[in-house]
Amino acid sequence: MNSKRLHSIGESLVVVAFLVRLVALYIHPVGDSLYSDMANYARYADELRSGPLKAIHFFQPIGLPSIIFVFKGLFLDWRTALGVYQVLASTATVWLVWRTADKAFGPWVGILSLTIATFHVPWVVLATVALPETTFAFLLAVLARLGIEVVERESPGWSALWGLVFIAAFFVKGSHGFFGPMFLAALLGFRGWSRDVIMRVAVPISLVVGTGLLLHGTLTYRAIGTFQMVSSEGGLNFMEGKCPSKVNMDSAGAYWFSPLYAQLGRTEAKQWDRPFTDSDYFIRAGLACIRERPAVVVTALEGIPFLFVGNTLWPASQFPTAPFTRTYDAVFGVWMMVGLAVSLWRLWPNRSAYQAFVAWMLPLAALCLCVYVFKSEIRFRVPFDVWLIPAAVAGWWSIVSAWRQRHAALMSSIEQRS
Repeated sequence: MNSKRLHSIGESLVVVAFLVRLVALYIHPVGDSLYSDMANYARYADELRSGPLKAIHFFQPIGLPSIIFVFKGLFLDWRTALGVYQVLASTATVWLVWRTADKAFGPWVGILSLTIATFHVPWVVLATVALPETTFAFLLAVLARLGIEVVERESPGWSALWGLVFIAAFFVKGSHGFFGPMFLAALLGFRGWSRDVIMRVAVPISLVVGTGLLLHGTLTYRAIGTFQMVSSEGGLNFMEGKCPSKVNMDSAGAYWFSPLYAQLGRTEAKQWDRPFTDSDYFIRAGLACIRERPAVVVTALEGIPFLFVGNTLWPASQFPTAPFTRTYDAVFGVWMMVGLAVSLWRLWPNRSAYQAFVAWMLPLAALCLCVYVFKSEIRFRVPFDVWLIPAAVAGWWSIVSAWRQRHAALMSSIEQRS
């Protein structure tokens, strides 16, 4: 099949992706799931309108409340408008995955990645709820495409744009935080800490990201009297991953129970005498738990496989389609792990494959480090599928290609003997 035919199929699949998400939104509008985190984001948007800003507004990244704030100001039916925006953002993510995979691995891996992305259940589901993952996945898809340009061109302009998208994504979700320094360290290490790479890549990225962090810190200082460059939920997530208590209540009456621990039946509870927004306090609590139970630095590794198996996407687990979603998550997780393992073996750093390793496997390493340091949640992985789907498809494609080559060689040998 020639490349033009594949491209036409790809364009048709992008249209299908849009229609699939639009139908999903019609069946399950955003307004049908305004509870828990979704209700919190909507409430924070209302409070941004009425003012003043409070510490709780900076507990989770302020990006989605800000987006909802804009939609509430522009549209009477902000729920439908938000849903349509997320359908478009998710469709754009699918298109970017296709084009990026095509550029990196070739047209067949591109079209197969597009096929999976078109019907990828977590992306379809998350486009219908008021959560940040859809916007975050779109920004990571842009980051993946820019990452290839930065690795190949080492251009100050592309590097600055990469930094801008990175920091924008950081204020929407933030679970890619480790990827930034790992990306820079890998590029600099590969180039032997070249002055040219430092000036053309590291400096532009650092300046843009650093400016974004300082602006966020300035905003929080003016609003709540605390210079806070990142959201404050990190302390609670760190404590939750390292301490026995999984059902946590704070002094302000807030309640925190992560979906993974609910699925595992971890109901150990604790009432804390500080608000969850006191990140430093909960970091110290997590460190105290490590001192009391040093083995947790090893057992925390269990969070990595939970990114792929043994964990069902929330809030899809609350929908009538939950049995289908659980089956999809289980099958997809195994398929992805096998494909990624093969790609990791093929792309293990060497002079010829180093750029591909930096562009495609470092995000996986950053994600694994994130869940090891903090806690695991399948929603952490789902936006990273913009990298992981093409990388897994490339792994499976190499298996198929190797089998076809062996089969062709065997048939040729048989023909020669006959």
